Amino acid sequence: MQKRVEPDAVKRRLKFDYMSSRTDPVAKNLEILTALISRLQRPQISIHDLLQEAADLIQRQFKLRFVMIGVKSKDDGLYRYEVMSGMRPEAWAGQKVRVYRLADFVTYDNYKAGEISKITRVYLEEENPLGKNDEVVVNRPALLKSLRQADDSTLEADFVDALIYGPGEELLGWIEYGGTFAGKFPDAIVMRNIEAIASVLAAAITIQSRNE
Repeated sequence: MQKRVEPDAVKRRLKFDYMSSRTDPVAKNLEILTALISRLQRPQISIHDLLQEAADLIQRQFKLRFVMIGVKSKDDGLYRYEVMSGMRPEAWAGQKVRVYRLADFVTYDNYKAGEISKITRVYLEEENPLGKNDEVVVNRPALLKSLRQADDSTLEADFVDALIYGPGEELLGWIEYGGTFAGKFPDAIVMRNIEAIASVLAAAITIQSRNE
């Protein structure tokens, strides 16, 4: 005779599986999206504060050496870094004064990009040697010109961009991040999660713009 499973046993199993999943890396990554969406529900939260929380969450969750987020200015249409997490003060001061045009994100005259996806691009140190004036913008200048040890290893001036696209494919900003503390590139799952975060930020920026 087939044994009957009681409803309470089903509910206990589902709850146990759910609680156990919270330790799974993929499930933990989803918590970042949940946290950001909950932040959007706060009354009068500024985009600057939301971007800062996103940068902090990304850097902490994925154990990245640094994260910077830049946005398009409504005043002049140019792109500038807005927030960071993990940068040393001198490097951040050098990055904050940088100004980019839309063309800088669609042409690679100065810094060749490798397109990982429509949203994500990787920039490698070997493909644009930094000048002396640029050394201030990296966290650890003493490590520049190191040799790459493996195809998944990062150099000091390597970075990855996840573009933040709004309606009509308008470029609203970008998330820029370095490798992990272990000296490796983030894996594909992490890159996809950061792309998802970029989509959340795009929605937030668009909503705020419409409300102003």
